[in-house]
Amino acid sequence: MPLGRDLQPTAALRGNLQFTHAGLVTATYFINPLGYGLRRASDKFDVKLAHHTLINNLPNGSLLLGIQARRDMVDVLSKMVEGVELDECEDYAGEVVACYDRIHAIGPRTRIHLLSIPVGITNSGMSGVSRMWRGTTAVDATAIARADLKTYDEQANSILSKIGGEFDPVPVPAALFKWLWEHHLARGADDDLVAPLRAGALNDATSAVFGSAVLDEGAQADSKRRVRPSFVPMIKVVRPDAEHRPSYQAMLTPRSFPYGGMAFPGGSEFLTMTEGMREVTVDWGMRVSTRPAEQVLKSNEVNLRRLGEQMDQRDVEVSFAQSTLMSKAQMLGEYHEHFEVNGGESEVTFTTVIAVGGHSRETTQDAVNTLKRRYTRFQVELTAPVGAQIDLWSMLVPGSSPRRAYDDFAHIIPSDMWAGFVPFVSNEVGDDSGPVIGVNLLSGNFEPIHFGIMEAALHDLSASFAVTGELGSGKSFFLKLIAVLVHDMGGQFLAIDRSQVGEWAHFAAAIDDAVVIDLTDPSVSLDPLRMFDPRIAGERALDSLLPLLDLSPTSAAGTAAGNLLSVRGLAEHRIHSMLDLVHVARRLRDAGGTDADYADLAIRLGAIADRVPVLFDPTLPTLRLDAAATVVRSHKLALPTAEELVTPHLYNRLPLTKRLGSALYELVGVAAREAFLTDNGRFGLLVGDEAHHFTQTQVGAAVTSDFSRDGRKHLAAIGLASHDPATDFQGAAHNLIPNRFVFRQRDETLARNSLAWLGVDLKEAPFLLQMLREETSPPIGPGRQVPEERRGEMFMRDALNRIGRGKVLGPARLDRAMAIGSTPTSAVGTRVAERDGQRVS
Repeated sequence: MPLGRDLQPTAALRGNLQFTHAGLVTATYFINPLGYGLRRASDKFDVKLAHHTLINNLPNGSLLLGIQARRDMVDVLSKMVEGVELDECEDYAGEVVACYDRIHAIGPRTRIHLLSIPVGITNSGMSGVSRMWRGTTAVDATAIARADLKTYDEQANSILSKIGGEFDPVPVPAALFKWLWEHHLARGADDDLVAPLRAGALNDATSAVFGSAVLDEGAQADSKRRVRPSFVPMIKVVRPDAEHRPSYQAMLTPRSFPYGGMAFPGGSEFLTMTEGMREVTVDWGMRVSTRPAEQVLKSNEVNLRRLGEQMDQRDVEVSFAQSTLMSKAQMLGEYHEHFEVNGGESEVTFTTVIAVGGHSRETTQDAVNTLKRRYTRFQVELTAPVGAQIDLWSMLVPGSSPRRAYDDFAHIIPSDMWAGFVPFVSNEVGDDSGPVIGVNLLSGNFEPIHFGIMEAALHDLSASFAVTGELGSGKSFFLKLIAVLVHDMGGQFLAIDRSQVGEWAHFAAAIDDAVVIDLTDPSVSLDPLRMFDPRIAGERALDSLLPLLDLSPTSAAGTAAGNLLSVRGLAEHRIHSMLDLVHVARRLRDAGGTDADYADLAIRLGAIADRVPVLFDPTLPTLRLDAAATVVRSHKLALPTAEELVTPHLYNRLPLTKRLGSALYELVGVAAREAFLTDNGRFGLLVGDEAHHFTQTQVGAAVTSDFSRDGRKHLAAIGLASHDPATDFQGAAHNLIPNRFVFRQRDETLARNSLAWLGVDLKEAPFLLQMLREETSPPIGPGRQVPEERRGEMFMRDALNRIGRGKVLGPARLDRAMAIGSTPTSAVGTRVAERDGQRVS
């Protein structure tokens, strides 16, 4: 069947206004879908409420569309380089180029949500029949009065105003109608178009030129013997150009929904089952009309009266018909009561079409069978009506005239139940721009996940992030990924390396201008009196010194230390280093007539002075954080456990070695805070793989809080990792760090803590616990190793509180991937066990 104006109704276009041959004027908009994913039920009810307002204010004949298309790689790459000076960041330019090939091979898709609403009819002064006889088959857009255009725009704006701004409708360009038409013709074929998501992707100059094709219902051309089209629920779309491969399409529509209703949330979102079909393209469209409650109530009263008359006529009859009439009367009574009780309700008549397109007949039919099986599990019966395929195909074209098939497969429900379908939702997660760190697994479209850690700071948002997971799940790999991306984009980072084999030091060897420091064999000094400005040096030294010396600020020796480290004390006693402090304390102790406070202080300082050259050796140069990458090795330091830090009696019994290790650990964070939380024009990232040392101590908690609160003001962020977020991510780490990542956690208690920290309510979604424990990067390969294709799986919560599931990909550049994915060997040459989900190479 050749395509004519009955299938392509557009007569003229003026922006997002479409004038059809039948005289209808429609306005079409991009719809911003609402975040859904794994959010709490309370948030999902808010989404349902927004859809309830939407449907109650849509005019009859409105069309809702969800169009699946290939992701535009130019759009992906442009988001990756947004805000980055590639001329100055050659390493990142190489990453972007390498990322193109990898993402293109994955073949990500997206779904475009559209809303087309009728806003009036053209007043041409002649009927459609007259125009046909006179040969006037098109509307001249230039002849349309400006006043009429204004009227249509005002009508559209009035409708949108009633809908509200949750969906952020944006007028489509005129060229989208041509793009949408070409997509319908090529649905699922190899040459199907990419999604027009970036500005300038469509050319309005050719917007009114619609391609031609033949719709072969039943795919007769493929059959050796002619079969009636009504016997084969399939359409073969053939375009004249020989270079275009045909598209095989099938139109599905729900025949019935569950008799007992569909529970919300979790059981009514039937359109989400169209996602995740990789070999075909699956679009959906829904044509809706509404009736106000007053009309519904009047109609119900009439129908109930008729049922009563029929029951009176059969009151002496013993048959199934009598029982059927009573059942219908009961359902009608419940339906009537629903509209009486619920104010602001309306009745929705809707027809749903699920369009499946593939490059071959077999591929399309397999996808149809798969969808039918999926929907059967939800008690929704799908059918591919024979003989009505082209009519249903046309429903997805904005402006199409009503056809009999639309009414034949329509369903009627109250508007609050229709709102439970929540058609305009998305499972997208991540930021709008930034480097690609992985792909989205929850949506089924494998969209790239952008993490704009540097862009967030530029837009006055917190870029800090935290990671949790068990040993070998991928935490350290992810921390190194973010660190190398920050470096390649022109930033700098400081990482504290606790590993015995020095995996961060090994990783830093692949970075130019990297500095590696060993705190137990120091080449630099962390002396706060030498590192910091004299106005704050004493205060910083006191914060670290008092816990190290086991002194209270109000104790006698603590007060003496405070006096010496005050600005006045430093100047009066000419204290310029920690070793000077030791000498002054001893001098005051030996001076006649002084109190015993300085004696106590001198003894405590003397006990550690010779043990900690990194603090008390004035000949060492001070740590300067102007290198592109700084790795501080603390593997030989004895550090307290999280339990020792939070339990008073255990903390009071901490040995000197652990107090010393904790103080040095804190000093590194303090140094990074003083260096990065300044307006130096360069992004700084502090990475801590032992989160409890930054969150459980007073100094560490202050460092975490400052990075979380003020990092956005100074182009800085903190990245923390932990095994147990319930214990380690408290205070600022819990409340102020928005970006959260959860990798595999097989321990049930830790898995529950991780999901709760993420924001998931396991009472509402208990299946997520099993998914995290057993289906996230499961070690099911040879030797109980994680297969390569399953590594990096995780749950995440982004800055907009959207919760999703994804897979971390790692750097696209081979050299970078090898640097962060490998672990150095030990001194005897034996390989170290696999760490954080990455095989040792």
